[in-house]
Amino acid sequence: MTADVIRIIIEAMTATLQHTHETGPLPVYREAEHAAGTHRTKGTALILLGVVLIAVNLRLSVSATGALLDQLGGSLHLGSGVESFLTAVWPLAFAVGGISGSWLARRYTAGTVISWAIGALAIGQLVHSLHSTPALVLGSVLAGLGIALANVLLPVVVRQYFPDRVGPVTGLYAMVLSGGAAFAALSSVPVSDHVHNVDAGLAVWVIPAVIALGAWIAARPQRAAHPTNAAAAGPAAHLPLRQLTKSRLAWSMAALFGLQSMGAYVIMGWLPTILSNAGMSAGKAGVVLSVIFFIGIPLNYAVPHFGSRMRDQRPLLTGLSLASTVGFIGLVVAPVSLVWVWAFILAFGMATFPLVLALFAVRGGSPRGTAALSTFSQSIGYLLSATAPLGFGLLHDATGSWTVPLLIVVVATVLQGLVGLYVASPRRGTVS
Repeated sequence: MTADVIRIIIEAMTATLQHTHETGPLPVYREAEHAAGTHRTKGTALILLGVVLIAVNLRLSVSATGALLDQLGGSLHLGSGVESFLTAVWPLAFAVGGISGSWLARRYTAGTVISWAIGALAIGQLVHSLHSTPALVLGSVLAGLGIALANVLLPVVVRQYFPDRVGPVTGLYAMVLSGGAAFAALSSVPVSDHVHNVDAGLAVWVIPAVIALGAWIAARPQRAAHPTNAAAAGPAAHLPLRQLTKSRLAWSMAALFGLQSMGAYVIMGWLPTILSNAGMSAGKAGVVLSVIFFIGIPLNYAVPHFGSRMRDQRPLLTGLSLASTVGFIGLVVAPVSLVWVWAFILAFGMATFPLVLALFAVRGGSPRGTAALSTFSQSIGYLLSATAPLGFGLLHDATGSWTVPLLIVVVATVLQGLVGLYVASPRRGTVS
């Protein structure tokens, strides 16, 4: 059965590539925002559906692995170093995969690359459920690379096909992304317990990936007919990444993305373990993680929706950063007795992520600028953030306590707020 599913996914990806080769690549970025803003196509509903279904998948594996980390460690006899690596492998894969996103999109189009990305995610999810340490690591890397490409290119798709609705559409896909993460955190442990197999809690998430892949391929004719692709000639314009290395704004966006990701991946990767070590059951710890994501569902829509309309995003970004600071301090002081208070507060802190996604479009200034800024910021930012979940576990082993690693994350949230004051200022302009 597994081999059949993999074959179907590969055939779908191959068909997409062949179709692109036969018809010629679609331009990814065009300086046609006026046309995009004044013309509508009937097919954007299918494009939007594809974006939503893809977004659902972008944190399922991450959330499921975090919720099942204790059980996986016991079942596979994982050492603390391997467990730490499993929490860090996601941002590491996101960093490596994200670097190639802009180049691949220019060569094959963003839509085609996203199809490959979701196919890679589905195959990776199957592989990392094969009950062996090498398969767990390899599958996580493959799934992470797929997620990385989709992470980088979804803001480009939103900027290209919904240029006058960047905030609402970003909020929508961030909202369903959070919903997917919440559902995986809540249900992965019960699924594995029900069938008495921890691997089932990982394997089940290949199903929504296959559904998303099919929907995205089905929407290709509508993407091809969109005004931003009609009457295009010549190679697509792009903003070289090396140009961004000279931009203080681009480096600040990368730092902001990395700092907020540090806290996010500590929560997704280590929070259930922290609570379990404090005396909470694995099932309840997974519920706490899911509550954070469920609270984040409306926040992840509202924050970028209103944030993109604000002339000055500094008050909003500062408030979200402060919520992260308070929440992590709370985990040091009273991790179990006030856990629901900290879960509520941390949910607000996690809403920094969709705001930063919206800022890619705001500070990018154009489809090509958004693509370059998204690639640059996410690649550098995820590389920075990967140090947090990896070092978090190693520091715990070295000190025998979660206090020191949590306090380091508190410092990162303070730095996040300071960098945000610079990035969110209306005087910053754009990179293009």
